[in-house]
Amino acid sequence: MNHYGLDTAQNLAKAFYDMANAHPERIVYSQAQYDGTLESKNERRWVATNYEVVKSRINKIAALLKIIGVKKGTRVAIISSSRPEWMEADFAILACGGVSISIYQTLPDSDVAYILYDSEAEIVFAENEEQVSKLISINNKDWNIAGTEDRDPLVAKISIKKIIVFEECIKHDLLVQFSSIVSATEAQNPIEIASIQRNDLASFVYTSGTTGPPKGVMQTHGNHLSNVRQARDAEFYQDDSSLMLFLPLAHSFAKLMGYVGFLTPATLKFAAIVDTKTSKLEPVSITRDIREGSASIVPIVPRLLEKMRDGVMRQTEKPGLAGSILKLTIESAVEIYEKGEKASFKAKLFKTLLAGIRRKIQLKLFGAHFKCCVSGGAKLPVPVGRFFDALGIEILEGYGLTETCVATNANRLGNKKVGTVGPVLSTDIEMKILDDGEVCFRGPNISLGYHNRVKATQSSWDKDGWFRTGDLGILDSDKFLTITGRKKELIITSNGKKIAPNEIEDRLKSCPYISQIIMVGEGRPFCGALLTLNEEAIKYWAKSQGKQLMTHLDQDKSVRNLIWSYFEKVNEKLPNFEQIKKIAVLPGDFTIDNGLLTPTFKVKRKLVEERFKENIEALY
Repeated sequence: MNHYGLDTAQNLAKAFYDMANAHPERIVYSQAQYDGTLESKNERRWVATNYEVVKSRINKIAALLKIIGVKKGTRVAIISSSRPEWMEADFAILACGGVSISIYQTLPDSDVAYILYDSEAEIVFAENEEQVSKLISINNKDWNIAGTEDRDPLVAKISIKKIIVFEECIKHDLLVQFSSIVSATEAQNPIEIASIQRNDLASFVYTSGTTGPPKGVMQTHGNHLSNVRQARDAEFYQDDSSLMLFLPLAHSFAKLMGYVGFLTPATLKFAAIVDTKTSKLEPVSITRDIREGSASIVPIVPRLLEKMRDGVMRQTEKPGLAGSILKLTIESAVEIYEKGEKASFKAKLFKTLLAGIRRKIQLKLFGAHFKCCVSGGAKLPVPVGRFFDALGIEILEGYGLTETCVATNANRLGNKKVGTVGPVLSTDIEMKILDDGEVCFRGPNISLGYHNRVKATQSSWDKDGWFRTGDLGILDSDKFLTITGRKKELIITSNGKKIAPNEIEDRLKSCPYISQIIMVGEGRPFCGALLTLNEEAIKYWAKSQGKQLMTHLDQDKSVRNLIWSYFEKVNEKLPNFEQIKKIAVLPGDFTIDNGLLTPTFKVKRKLVEERFKENIEALY
């Protein structure tokens, strides 16, 4: 198998330049060009860019960075949604020997200030006016910096030396327009590349901060190069693969996809930029680009798959023939998936007759060239995995952490087990499970530790190089890993019973009327739950039933009864100590904007429990 020098390349930039010099005409990425109207019936225009052009752009960016003062070890931040310029900026930073600092575009100014302080980044690539305004409001002001186990809280002034902005923006002394850089005269390859080694720092990627201040994970050039090669070993991608990249590149999962596209013959497809002023995502536009771009591989997070499933199921409730046929298509497929040969003759007949409808569902979601989704970033609820599997839509769940840079395990096409995250990608990823069930890894992809967090590093990495993930898991006879929960999320009731909430929550989230749910019960006599509603699905249900609902759905008795009926069904299959006895329906949903979801849609449990402390107390 051709590894394209991933095991021998001195650094990430050298690996890129080797590919660019050997294959200047090969396409690196394509991007959808927005035509100005979300509802337009005209197809997007997809514009392809080859290695020769990308290399020229990276050289010009690197030349400017060198003039500004970027050298080996200089920290340079990027705050932007996923787009080609993100990857080009990243490689320009790396080519100068700098360290790339990823910042989610959705973070508020206080979190951005914390990361800039902690990483010591004074040069920032920013996407647009929204991000520039955020940075200017941060610059030269005092900010409260949260304390850590190694550092007391403090107040610090944040200083920004230069902002390089991707979109045309307001004029400001700090700003340099990206367009003026890439339209300048040709620049030579950065000579600093020769001094960068595989064990040198390449990036800090900050954890989502679900349990305290974000930790900057120190990833090396060798970590990234090894993981791209490990994904190749697993035949996760082929030379002719295309990967749809719309997940935030600030997350290591998406960044791995980006490196696959820049360092191997596989190509990237980027969604259109429909708003040049803000970084707000346009779901209608993104789903259209996923369908029309029709990449063979679609990296995705479980929350988006849940939304897709809910959207398909809502279509079955529409009156008329179309809704009835779609409902029959799904019911017959699910029955055969669950019962096999014991399924009814009716189900077998309709599964055969309605094969074309199942194909249309896949085309509507992912396009004609789709082969599989790779789900990562959080645990994929088993009911969601089974739903798509029944319809013949391949969802391959994988696993990895920012600290493992990034993927360690994945299911494969033709060799998967729904509910597991599969075996390790490659033989050089070592895995073991401790006596208490904690999953540990060792290998060339494992990062160095946490920047400025000595105690946190020592608690997660042992002297032999094993990284303790904090996740609980089990291995089956085929070495497929199943993640059963987080050590810190185990609920221990006042009766001493230990409960892993994740699987129970996943079962309940299969209810189309529940959006988010977390179990509670630590130190309590029984388990309860906080939940938010899928208001769109509930309103559709009420309309079909001819019901009038209260303005505040969380207070509506009929909605509560509807939800509780699902809890009763799940409780029937649980031992008494795991059953949920009481629920609190919360107003509104958990979102990134209200701080209760991470940028990758994971629930911040600790913050939810703090914010809704009174609701929890009322359960008991």
